[in-house]
Amino acid sequence: MKIICCTYLFLICFLSMHAQSSRQNISLNGSWRFISDSTNAGQGQRWQQGLPAKAATVQVPHTWNVMKGLEDYSGLAWYEKTFTMPAQARNKQVRLKFDAVYHDAVIYLNGAQLATHTNAGYTTFYVDVTKQVKYGAPNKLVVSVSNAFSDTNLPYKKKFDWCNDGGIIRGVSLQVTGKPSVRYIHITPDVNVTDSTATAKLDLQLWEEEIRSVEAVVRINEKKSNKTVLTKKLSFSEGNGFATTIDLGKVHLWHFNDPFLYQIQVTVQNNEQPSDQVTQTFGCRKIELRGPQFFLNGEAVRLPGLEYMPSSHPAHGSAEPRWVMDSVVNMFKDLNVTISRFHWQVDEYILDQMDEKGILLQAEIPWWQQPERLTPQLEGVARKQFAEMIERDYNHPCIFAWAMSNEVHSKDRDSGQYISLKQFVKSLDNSRLVNVVSNETFRRKQQDAAFIGDLPTWNEYIGTWFGKRSDELPAYFAEVESAMGDRPLFITENGLCEPRFTGGDLKRIEDMTYHYNEWAKRKYIMGCIYFCLNDYRTQMGEDGAANFKARIHGITDFYFKKKSSYYVFKQLASPFLITNVKKLNETTVQVMLKNKDGLPSYTVTDFMITWLNGKNKVLSQKLPTLKPGETATITLTDMNARIGFDICTPAGYRVISYPFVH
Repeated sequence: MKIICCTYLFLICFLSMHAQSSRQNISLNGSWRFISDSTNAGQGQRWQQGLPAKAATVQVPHTWNVMKGLEDYSGLAWYEKTFTMPAQARNKQVRLKFDAVYHDAVIYLNGAQLATHTNAGYTTFYVDVTKQVKYGAPNKLVVSVSNAFSDTNLPYKKKFDWCNDGGIIRGVSLQVTGKPSVRYIHITPDVNVTDSTATAKLDLQLWEEEIRSVEAVVRINEKKSNKTVLTKKLSFSEGNGFATTIDLGKVHLWHFNDPFLYQIQVTVQNNEQPSDQVTQTFGCRKIELRGPQFFLNGEAVRLPGLEYMPSSHPAHGSAEPRWVMDSVVNMFKDLNVTISRFHWQVDEYILDQMDEKGILLQAEIPWWQQPERLTPQLEGVARKQFAEMIERDYNHPCIFAWAMSNEVHSKDRDSGQYISLKQFVKSLDNSRLVNVVSNETFRRKQQDAAFIGDLPTWNEYIGTWFGKRSDELPAYFAEVESAMGDRPLFITENGLCEPRFTGGDLKRIEDMTYHYNEWAKRKYIMGCIYFCLNDYRTQMGEDGAANFKARIHGITDFYFKKKSSYYVFKQLASPFLITNVKKLNETTVQVMLKNKDGLPSYTVTDFMITWLNGKNKVLSQKLPTLKPGETATITLTDMNARIGFDICTPAGYRVISYPFVH
């Protein structure tokens, strides 16, 4: 009763504070009741009306696969939450928002089944409860969840190399609005890189399909300064598809070293009064493929990258707290990472951080190796997952590509299926690349599905999963090059998987360095993804047991403790080479730098060099703008010459240091 009263008082206060606002988002995270159901008894015992007394209290977001005794459990479980909607919310639109439930969910409110969401465990979904919710009285929300391995789900059966964490793995909230209400806004900037001007297409989708026209006020501001860029009242009608084009004028471009962000706020109205308001962050940047090169904002770039495997902290699993996601993105920046990918759809918070910090991302659905071909039902699942992912994530400037599959093996692959799925994705978002990830690019050549994608890919594991020795790599590259034509290549994976392959971190360093240097030699390789940041939990793991079952594949461990390979990768991915350091006298040092023209390759602007003087005060000097291959000589004065110096990005991340210390 105490929990119910506290929740009720919170909702009363929240709605009172925001009485003049047009949308309220009310968190339902925190304490829920939970019980597993290995015998599928819950339905017959009417748990949808309320869980039995023996149910435990857990904290949502939650996965049962980090709980003692349930680490390997795949099957059914139940959650329950009681909340009270105050009378002030009457006559509003009320929706439940589930950020992700893995992987099948049935939603009950006050004993009645309202919705199901199946075969999509990592995407956001909504349930309209306007007619079912009780005002001024307790409401009982019950969710049954299954993570049973399934041949109707992606990921498929047990054919995936990560954990099978079941539960309400991400946040739950109530969304309270007036009517009309906004389902989503999508903004698509079109940048002219010659003068940094842009227009933008704005698409508005309402929840109410019967509404044929709507008035809205659009405001765009710079996110950091809150400076207003545009304010405009617009009329949307069904005849133009609830879309319009707006002139943004001269814009500040988003770049991984200068991740400048804007916010768009759309307020829809009913009789001149706001009924709903949505704010989204976006950035203005341009991705192009020209011949064998990848261009960002008009510059040909080559980008070093790293992948993170979420859900791997043994204490949290797929219910990752934000501090874990913050740690990942900060390590990416410390490691000079500019590009990444994920094997499945991730929490939107980590995408927000990649927008803010500046990391390009290929976002993917979890079709990994199997099935060899999608049945019509599974193709529908793939389309559903893409639709839900793109609807939520469309505005993130970090995302430059969507990917359909990863390492699908078959002699009977259907190229028509990839073409059809690519066309479907393009119909949802024609502003980004659509790719297929392959580890057989060298074997199938022109027939490989990787060449159906906009940007050919290769999970390059020569010397481990393929071939006998790493030094066979040049011959394998010759096979790939015979099929490339005038196109770039994206190395989408490479790494050392223990315990399958032995040698430990010293072998990882040797293997990483060799492969990375081979990639750097080939100008058509636009970037690479080293696999991976962390040792990761996986139901296929050969190492450990229970919630520690894992593959030892990382340059950090489960808890982000850094291995020696971490520091080696950081040096490889640094844009700078320190070619010479000369001591001129006791307080003056001359530093010679070169901006690499390999991997990475991009212009550096507004980078800093910092050092300590004799009184341990930090001094700094801005470096000149350097294009790839250019050099600079910098003189550091009033220096404690025994200490050293750091080169830092404009945001203050340390790129490389001298002496070369951890």
